Amino acid sequence: MKYVVLGAGGSIGYAVVRVAASRGHSVRAVARSLERLPSVPEGVERFQADVLDEGETLSACRNADVVVHAVNVPYPRWAEEVPRIAAHARGAAEAAGAILAFPGNVYVYGPPQTTPVLESHPITPTTIKGRIRATIESDYMAAHAKGSLRLVLPRYPDFYGPNVLNPLLAPIFDGAVSGGGCRWPLNADLLHEFVFIEDAAAAMVRLVDTPAAHGAPVHVPGPGSLTGREFARLAYAAGGQTLKLSVFGRGLWRLAGLFNAEVRSALEMAYLFETPLLLGGSRYESLVGEPRPATPYPEGIRRTVEWFRSPQRGSGSSRRH
Repeated sequence: MKYVVLGAGGSIGYAVVRVAASRGHSVRAVARSLERLPSVPEGVERFQADVLDEGETLSACRNADVVVHAVNVPYPRWAEEVPRIAAHARGAAEAAGAILAFPGNVYVYGPPQTTPVLESHPITPTTIKGRIRATIESDYMAAHAKGSLRLVLPRYPDFYGPNVLNPLLAPIFDGAVSGGGCRWPLNADLLHEFVFIEDAAAAMVRLVDTPAAHGAPVHVPGPGSLTGREFARLAYAAGGQTLKLSVFGRGLWRLAGLFNAEVRSALEMAYLFETPLLLGGSRYESLVGEPRPATPYPEGIRRTVEWFRSPQRGSGSSRRH
């Protein structure tokens, strides 16, 4: 199949490029700036396009069998740009008659009402970003229902791994390499969940190959839950450093937001660090017929530390979904 990956310089986009290419698929890696696109496997086509432009998006996705919408933008630009990009990706997939694969996250659920959270959990977002994501997913599922595209919708917890530079986890790995300090919001002893980026990509490609999984959300959790402090301790140990972790509260978060729009826009997601939101993954296994990819935390964290030590650290543009 021919994969067209929009946002190929970002964390999940770049991982899908690598996984799809390794499995013999034809891949076109699309980025707004090819200078910010990490090195791609041999045979992968590099393609420059601005997905805020409908015509450029259509051109990028021509002849695609699978369109992966992995584009993300900084939080302050979500309200203006995220719906436009989503509409362009849907239109391009429809024009090509392609599967549309869209990496989802937990924002659509709002504060968790059950533990674990299953795909049947109510869609009750309480944030601007959650409502934007819920609207996009609803639009995509409606397009699938009327037959204008086929939708693959995995939902993930927080990504970590090579080429993941989100503002929550990158400072932890930088500290693990340098010996400097890192921070965690609100409660470092609350259970949290993370998925290794290569597992996230492998699961998406497997779901693309599973028609029974099309048209509905499918959770792809990590290998289990652990606290933010435990995650950071594993990272610092892998880097040969002693953990230096401080915790900041809502007051400091608000204060920092006065000077930083990204920090200010992230504040509405604070509930994710006050109540555990842990995903159940049984639907994946029942549909695919095999366990989901789940790299153990010690191995995934070790590989991430190695990447943060490498010259490639920072060559891509990656943010949390």
